[in-house]
Amino acid sequence: MGLIKDLLDVIYPSTCPGCGKVMEPGGLWCKECIKNVWDPRLINSSFTEHLSGCYTLCRYEGTLRDCIISLKYGGKKEKVRAFPPLLDRFPFWDRIGTFDMVIPVPLSKAKMTKRGYNQVDLMFEIWMKGHYKNYVRNGLVRIRSGETQSLLSRVERFENIKGLFHIRKDLSLAGKTILLVEQRCLGLIQFKERYA
Repeated sequence: MGLIKDLLDVIYPSTCPGCGKVMEPGGLWCKECIKNVWDPRLINSSFTEHLSGCYTLCRYEGTLRDCIISLKYGGKKEKVRAFPPLLDRFPFWDRIGTFDMVIPVPLSKAKMTKRGYNQVDLMFEIWMKGHYKNYVRNGLVRIRSGETQSLLSRVERFENIKGLFHIRKDLSLAGKTILLVEQRCLGLIQFKERYA
């Protein structure tokens, strides 16, 4: 198996998902691209009555933004390989603490039908399951289509999502701590209090 992998590395070398530079075997992001996007932090304004914070891994710009857009709109599923190394190096898993399940932000039915996949699932599911996290696809159900968030102001975004989702009827969240994941900036959003 080692010989085959070595041969494949020579024929199909790993390239940086940002700039396309050929990387050493096992490498992924080049130092320049990771330096330009890597910015893990807790967003100060993310503490609310129901949330204990929203963490972001990267700035949504440059090569990372290009990877997400290629995956999301261009059907470039191979770009999914860009995200596990970022989750691996995220420094604040201990701050997030324990959680009972991971739920992705869902797409509208129309976008899911057109695209055929939810890019958030591709970005997070395999990594979370590989780290023994309970990843619940379709834990949230989108009730209606909203406006495209990226085209709205911050205040308009909050208004746009009101009443947009509900919890799947057969999913019990009683006493659970939830980690909600979304694609923009690779967000990790944790609910403050357990559901009663």
